[in-house]
Amino acid sequence: MRMTIFHRENTLNYKEEYLKMMKVFSSKCIEFDKKEYTYFDYINKELFHNWKFRGTYLDCYEYLESIGVNVKSRKISKDGFLNLLEFICNIQSLMNHLKYYADHTKFSIKCKSILIHNIPLLLESFGYQAYDLEDRIVISEKELEYEDFESLLPNSIYECFILYKDKNNNGIKMKRMILEKIYHFLESNEKYKTFNSSIYNSIKTVVTKMGVIGELDKKYKHLTNYKMKKYYDSCFEMMVYLVKTESILKYKEEIKKES
Repeated sequence: MRMTIFHRENTLNYKEEYLKMMKVFSSKCIEFDKKEYTYFDYINKELFHNWKFRGTYLDCYEYLESIGVNVKSRKISKDGFLNLLEFICNIQSLMNHLKYYADHTKFSIKCKSILIHNIPLLLESFGYQAYDLEDRIVISEKELEYEDFESLLPNSIYECFILYKDKNNNGIKMKRMILEKIYHFLESNEKYKTFNSSIYNSIKTVVTKMGVIGELDKKYKHLTNYKMKKYYDSCFEMMVYLVKTESILKYKEEIKKES
């Protein structure tokens, strides 16, 4: 029996997709102010210095090297490829917020196809998703374990729970940023404090005393980053428990009605 073109097996290979992408980006695929550029030359000249997350890197090529991407090499790891996609998503977001660049930049058809169509399709095929986390875009694995949170939480907070569990967000600064956002949400909703005051107070101790919000309390300054991450992970699991408590109480009430 013939299989239609819409039901072919997904055979996407990140290495092949990287080479295909770089072939386009290495060509003069962008026109800006009547000049033609390769994708990365354009970013380097016009946009990179405007990106506040560039740290101390002076050009985009140096930055890309730091995240595992050498634009002149045919080799790349899967993490490096995902880092590249995340970088591109953030640069495109930056361009969209800078009206002059958004209005005066023209992409070739193939370049536009990669940015608008291919990248979202690649992320979907590999089981990842791009999330808007305040002023940055973060690529994270989809975490089915927390699907039931969607009905309990605003989208931005639901995404934080997904982002925290992703291995690419294991840095201590990222953990702090996500925990702070979840904590502010829990703090602003009185019901979470009433579910389990002991758990809530433990969460509050980690967040307010262990450097998530404000300075690190002198009592905890001896902790290594490894140990600190362990406390943060425990804090996150307690946050998960508090949010899930709402569903558990509903189940309890349903059973009570039936008994």
